[in-house]
Amino acid sequence: MKQKIYKLNPIFEYLLPILAGFLYAVAIKYFIRPTAIIMTGTEGISLATSYYVDSEITFVIMYSIFQFILLIFSFIKIGFRFSVKTLITVISVSFFILILPMIKFGSPEPENERLVLVVFGAIISGVAKAMSFKNRGSVGDEDIIAVYISEKLRKPVGRTIILSGIISTIYGLCLTYLQTQSIPDMANTLIYTTIFVFISSETVNSIYKRFKYSKIVINVDNTELVSNIIKNTLPERSFTICEVTGGFSGEKRKQISLILSQEELPVLLNVLNEIGEKCFIHYNQVDGVAGRFPFRNFSDGIIRVKKNKK
Repeated sequence: MKQKIYKLNPIFEYLLPILAGFLYAVAIKYFIRPTAIIMTGTEGISLATSYYVDSEITFVIMYSIFQFILLIFSFIKIGFRFSVKTLITVISVSFFILILPMIKFGSPEPENERLVLVVFGAIISGVAKAMSFKNRGSVGDEDIIAVYISEKLRKPVGRTIILSGIISTIYGLCLTYLQTQSIPDMANTLIYTTIFVFISSETVNSIYKRFKYSKIVINVDNTELVSNIIKNTLPERSFTICEVTGGFSGEKRKQISLILSQEELPVLLNVLNEIGEKCFIHYNQVDGVAGRFPFRNFSDGIIRVKKNKK
């Protein structure tokens, strides 16, 4: 078997950003804006300003300007394919926010369904972000910076999302206080914004696992076969082979262990299941790695395995 970088059919590859943009627009229009919470990054700044002047079009205009600036950075620093997909998503978000009808899904007051709306908005927006990342694009804004930093520092993108939310939250809280002159209202906005940011970032991290790691241990007799599979499937990954002794049988056996990303883990497991070789496998999450741990380019796509023709 040999490694193959998998990419969607070009039609679907560029339809997915539109779907992600639609989901993101739904989250903003029906769940986030009605609850007056503050999103992360420049989206949060745009939203907070639109709350202050009570104008949805203000958000669309500011959002579009900020994204245009960030997309210039993206084309220069990250790459063409990623930037084009992000551009399609950003245009889709602005378009759907303007054309979608206003539908009320609940009462956004704290004593009513505000928490429910915030949670659903966080999950939907998190799914849209993760969908874009897995398609090697983004929904724009701080996600562009998150991808750039994550590729440099090998950190989960959700952490960058949380950090970017601090500035926009402070800005939004200041405008909230200027508008209401009420400390309780400002504190209430902070509470629900914090809930939104953490649920959204955890949703992204639970779906998009490029920079989350696992250790896999394989007990097998035919180490040569499994070693070749690992080399051909994941050529970037190194592994170790040691001899172990069964506690009950006393028999000698080989054990292979390696660290890989959680995006690569199901690929290797699928290949090992296909070969029919008798082996015992266990794996667990690793909090982090230090030292050389190379990744293929972000825009290359997701690994799949292609069987050799007989």
